[in-house]
Amino acid sequence: MTKRLKLVLTLVVLVAVSISVLGCSKVSKNITNNNEKKIMVFAAASLTESFNEIGKKFEEDKKIDVVFNFAGSQALVQSINQGSPADIFASANTNYMDELKKIDKIEGSKAFAENKLVICISRTSKISVNNFKDLSKDGLKLVIGDKTVPVGSYFYKVLEEQKQKNSIDDYTYNAIKSNIKSNELNVKDVLAKVILGEADAGVVYKTDINEANKDKVDIVETSEFNNLKVQYPIAKLKASKNKEEAEEFITYITEGKGKDILKKHGFNIQ
Repeated sequence: MTKRLKLVLTLVVLVAVSISVLGCSKVSKNITNNNEKKIMVFAAASLTESFNEIGKKFEEDKKIDVVFNFAGSQALVQSINQGSPADIFASANTNYMDELKKIDKIEGSKAFAENKLVICISRTSKISVNNFKDLSKDGLKLVIGDKTVPVGSYFYKVLEEQKQKNSIDDYTYNAIKSNIKSNELNVKDVLAKVILGEADAGVVYKTDINEANKDKVDIVETSEFNNLKVQYPIAKLKASKNKEEAEEFITYITEGKGKDILKKHGFNIQ
């Protein structure tokens, strides 16, 4: 192979990789109408669909543009601590909001919604899952959120509690852990692997199952998740340069039209 041909092939590969990276980006979502005012909202990945709809209505009503950054709550906190500009943080658990509160990064916080965990099962799976203990079945490929991700921490909390209460024996406990094939960094990646058939089952939020994907997965609501308090808090960042606009967005969610949109997407409203 000539040096010239090698160079051409290398350039082709680099271009392909660049396109792939750009095409697969799903961390941020921009909604802009070229309004004079703009806010940046860092929000948990499980809020993607509901907050996108809220953002559009908010822009129409308040003439304030909204730029969203959706990711795992842990990744958003890391970005905030590294100095990434944001006006608002909405987390999928209270722990990460408390973490920012301890280091004086936020101005108060309000709980605005609650969610519930469910087991989602791939329609292509040949393994029947009807309850929590079925996650221990031989050959089952299970995908969970990483322990640093709220959806993952909730699951592991339940798993440990079930063992401590002797609701599952050591064999079932170890079999469930052995069936975990990956720990994802946000809930959307858990769901994607189940939809694509790369896993038989995953644990996600109930609100992640929507009109766009409900025909691709089945869900099991199991009593083991009933006692979890899956709460979403929201707060302004002290470093925000748009505090009045940020407060308007928070009010829109906690007291305005945002409440109805969240309810429509399956969240329990505070």
